[in-house]
Amino acid sequence: MAAETSAVAQLAAAHASGARRVADTVAEALSRARAIAPLNAFAALDEVGAMAAAAVLDARIGAGEEVGPLAGVPVSVKDILDSAGLPTRWGSLLFADAPPAQADIAAVGRLKAAGAVVIGKTTTTEFAHSPLGASPLTGLTLNPFDAALTCGGSSSGAGTSVAMGVTPVTLATDAGCSTRLPAAATGLYGFKPTLSLVPHERVPDGFGSFIHLGLLARSVADIAATLPVVAGPMPADPWSLKGPSGPAPAGSPLAGRKVLLWLTTGNRMVAGEVEAATRHAAGILEALGASVRVEAYGFAHPDPIWSTLQQSNWALRFAATPDAALARLSPTLRAGIAAARGFSALDLLRAQVARTQLFRQVQGVLGEVDFILTPCVSAPLVGADFDLAGPLAVDGKETGPLRSEWTSALSLFDLTGHPAIAMPVGLAQNGGPLGVQLVARWGADHHLLAAAAAFGATLPAPVCPGAFGAL
Repeated sequence: MAAETSAVAQLAAAHASGARRVADTVAEALSRARAIAPLNAFAALDEVGAMAAAAVLDARIGAGEEVGPLAGVPVSVKDILDSAGLPTRWGSLLFADAPPAQADIAAVGRLKAAGAVVIGKTTTTEFAHSPLGASPLTGLTLNPFDAALTCGGSSSGAGTSVAMGVTPVTLATDAGCSTRLPAAATGLYGFKPTLSLVPHERVPDGFGSFIHLGLLARSVADIAATLPVVAGPMPADPWSLKGPSGPAPAGSPLAGRKVLLWLTTGNRMVAGEVEAATRHAAGILEALGASVRVEAYGFAHPDPIWSTLQQSNWALRFAATPDAALARLSPTLRAGIAAARGFSALDLLRAQVARTQLFRQVQGVLGEVDFILTPCVSAPLVGADFDLAGPLAVDGKETGPLRSEWTSALSLFDLTGHPAIAMPVGLAQNGGPLGVQLVARWGADHHLLAAAAAFGATLPAPVCPGAFGAL
């Protein structure tokens, strides 16, 4: 099987050789970003800064300098991550007038040092709290497959912009589903590395964090080309101080491997067409040499644990915020803050202990198998205007709250920290993309990407209507 070609690597090589000007590529990316403005994927574009950076790179390349492995590759950054010169507004009216950031977070700085050009900030739900695609500041971000369906969240603009071909790769976050869900919703690959493989020095609680920095791209090869740039230890993130376990094994990444399929992960139901798509994905893994067994998930529902921990984080963030300002937040974010204000210290500690127990249980499973396969979500994409506080219906049957019943398979592995990737598997009857999730052992990120690449070579991603081709 031929190795997948990386658009990121091809662009960088063309720029580094002088065969193509960085300025031309960046100008085209900015043009594409303007062209998809009706989809509302960008919170801000940095046209002046991006073109200035491109001019500097072209001059350095012309002088014979090596400018890095991402030479001139246009990228975007989620609007909860600092990129110097651009405001970080968090999708919130409270930060509508935020000044430009004075410094990059580590991952953004690494992208720039490797020669990438940040063209802008992609939209996010308010403070990344929602799995749907709207915020009070930027409004609704649209799914390019069907505007009536959600594009997923919280990295809403990340999925839409990459699906449309504005940039080949984008930097996002994932604390509950926020990289993998938008990827699944827009026919992309969304990679959540092992916790802190890509360091995040801005999290308030470095030891209790489950916030991952992730990458979305049209191909696994583009993720694999970008990951080494942003990965690696930094002193301010304690979990980053251990690296990945090593490169992917030689030969077929799935031959002889054991895969465990969980169709549910604490949620009550899975839709028939989601189950069929996931079983089809299992069949592809088997055709690639893996053995797959199906078992019932037997551990705690991750959502009560996740909600206690995450809502406590929100409450801490806004502990000193006046009531008048809180009133400007999304109702669902305010509700989470209010819930957390009723938690006791014992509630929080119980959730931390339960998280540890989940980690140990998943560790036990991955001591016996190489990968875990799940659906990304339990039902096809909900509507773009779906009420986050409302109940989810699966095959016409009401099952419970959207967050706990739709995305439990995604939040589970944020809590445990294991590397996971969303992989496209086709379209649902409603026209929206469907995705499955493949999970590996801590540190086995390279092995996971190799397996996902083999899967993707067998099952091409759905084509996004109206999308641009490669830059």
